Amino acid sequence: MIKGVGIDIVNIKRIEKILETYGERFILRVLSKSELKELKKKGNIAEFIAGRFAAKEAITKTLENAIPFNQIEITYNDYSKPTVKNFPDIFVSISHEKEFAIAIAIRIGI
Repeated sequence: MIKGVGIDIVNIKRIEKILETYGERFILRVLSKSELKELKKKGNIAEFIAGRFAAKEAITKTLENAIPFNQIEITYNDYSKPTVKNFPDIFVSISHEKEFAIAIAIRIGI
């Protein structure tokens, strides 16, 4: 049974402007500690953060209680599919296309 669905789209240029203004302060509010380490390996920082921001916004829309974005951690399984650590009942998909990042999350349950 579907318990919640969330979707979000983010303009990557908007994230670039936010990073210019707030820099690390914004990054620390969005990314988990593990994601911060992953960020250092990425070429396009704004694209990575936009994808994570869209995914976490979509994830929070499936939940009954708000959780800070930096406490939601997105990892990838052996098949390069994004998963939400500590939330096995939430499935997420993230996509990037030119200037946008989009994500959808579905929470299932009994």
